[in-house]
Parts: sequence; structure tokens; C-alpha cells
Amino acid sequence: MHPPLERSHPDCQETIENLRLCHASNSKFRFWACNDAKFELDKCFRKEKKDMLERMNERHDMKEIREAEAKYMGRMSFEETWKIEKENMKKGQGRGTQGSKT
Repeated sequence: MHPPLERSHPDCQETIENLRLCHASNSKFRFWACNDAKFELDKCFRKEKKDMLERMNERHDMKEIREAEAKYMGRMSFEETWKIEKENMKKGQGRGTQGSKT
């Protein structure tokens, strides 16, 4: 299975067209006839997903850096700082969880 081909996939457009041409030119009874085109499409989608996740992680990392800078530069109120600390403690990253034994 692959994601819907109607959605925009700019990096995989050529591969999608190759698969559509293969399906149009081969009988549905020869379902293995387009395996190579399908494998290439899967490979392209994996790369697309990997790139998307890397961009998302970069944005998340940058957000954490900005929050830390704001906290230590005194630009955040006590309430904002405390809210972030509580969230980090829930994740196991706060000050109160370091070195504690359960």
C-alpha cells in the first residue's frame, strides 16, 4: 500500500507517473508487471517521509533552544518557566528527576 497519489508529492511526481503508465499499459491480471515501478515509488516515499521527519525534528530542536535561551535570558515570566519545567518533569527531563531512584 502507498499513500494517496492525488496528494502533492513534488519529489516523487515522475515516479508516480511511471507507475500510472505501467498500470495503464499492463493487464490487471499481470499484477507483478509493475513491481519495479512500485518499488521505486516506495523508495521515493520513504525518502520523502525521512526528509519530512528531519525537518520536523529540526524545528522542534530550534523551539527547545529558543525556549531555553528565553528562560535563561530572563525574558520568560516565572509562570511560563514553571510550565515548561513541569512539562519536562513529566517527560523525565526535569531537575527533580535527575538522580532519583524508584
